[in-house]
Amino acid sequence: MSSAMLNDLPEDVLMDIFSRLPIKTILQFKSVCKSWYDIIKDPIFITKHVNLSNRSNNGYLAVTRRVGTFGGKCLISLFSYETFREVFNITIPSKKEHGRAPFRIVGSCNGILCLNISKIGDTNFLFNPVTSEFKELPKPDYPVHNLSEVEILLYIGLGFGYDQETNDYKLVRISYSMKMKESFYSGVDVYSLRTNSWRRKDTLVHGSIVENSFSKGHLNGALHWRGAIRKKEIIHNIIISFNIRDEVCGYIKLPNELKFDKNDWYPFVRNGLLCIVVISSRQQYEPRFDIWVMNEYGVKETWTKQLSIGPLLAWSFVGCGRNEELLFATSSTMYLYDLQQIKPPHDITYADVMGSNFVAEIEVVNHIESLVTIEGTKVCVKRERKKSWFRENFISIISVVFIYFVAILAVYIKTN
Repeated sequence: MSSAMLNDLPEDVLMDIFSRLPIKTILQFKSVCKSWYDIIKDPIFITKHVNLSNRSNNGYLAVTRRVGTFGGKCLISLFSYETFREVFNITIPSKKEHGRAPFRIVGSCNGILCLNISKIGDTNFLFNPVTSEFKELPKPDYPVHNLSEVEILLYIGLGFGYDQETNDYKLVRISYSMKMKESFYSGVDVYSLRTNSWRRKDTLVHGSIVENSFSKGHLNGALHWRGAIRKKEIIHNIIISFNIRDEVCGYIKLPNELKFDKNDWYPFVRNGLLCIVVISSRQQYEPRFDIWVMNEYGVKETWTKQLSIGPLLAWSFVGCGRNEELLFATSSTMYLYDLQQIKPPHDITYADVMGSNFVAEIEVVNHIESLVTIEGTKVCVKRERKKSWFRENFISIISVVFIYFVAILAVYIKTN
């Protein structure tokens, strides 16, 4: 069908057709004619394309990787959901003033990546590789300008989410500081993209994020972190949540059967359900990972242990794919476990190695490509398509085959 024939179609039909196309094709279509350009720039079309992309399986796993062995620039590696092989490398447009600290991915919403390079959560960026927009966010007013890094915080949690009702993207920082150590309360700061500013919530949160972490669980409009509260001088493990729309914190209790004295645990979301991974036998070289699922959100009695994984040559759980994949890592190597190939509750001991030389403290997020704007600075985005293993090694393969053929031919000639 020619472009002239397509132009005869109603605009809503064209919009529906375009919204089902890959982002590379859509970008090419912007140059065909003005009417197509107007459709593709329309916020209604951008929203429609995002919604279809979120429901499809056409996204990527995004993780930051070091360019060199010792620090230096970082890039974002995108792994295909279908093959779990690296498809693209995208260079992060950093500046000299950002230093040599590696970028880490806080989260991804509707094609927008939220990046961080600060332990206290005050140096953050938004980045849309498709629109080539990069935005350095303002720093929170409190408490970073008053104290040093060591004095400010004990633990900090960051989370990035989208408020559909107000069409706003928000970055949340929950900080447990030295000043609040005795009271066991945390402060909450919220950045809004619509206002490009931070607000400190008037109400403190009872409890603390346990260790510096990014929310791996965006579910029911809320972010989730591993946390703890104190009742009658006793510390209790709990999931701390933050509702993006209402900007209110909540708590989700953990299974009674679990003993957390010597085990690490982390919340995450898989298949639309809140889960936790419990790392047992941490003292051993190859720990085990137990996966618990909350079948009804917020109801403590619905926690069930789904499966046990290990022992593994991995130190931490880093995330999950769109389907049944779980991802674990050592300091800089990532492993993939495909649960579709194994029926729970059987133990899983086999993994595919997805790659190495990732940034320490690996963070993995599910990412789609979109045209959502962040009103950021236009930058030069270097996007490199990774060659397949066969293409990269084609000459070597041909050489081996040729040598093998020559050797057989030589033996044949000698024997005859």
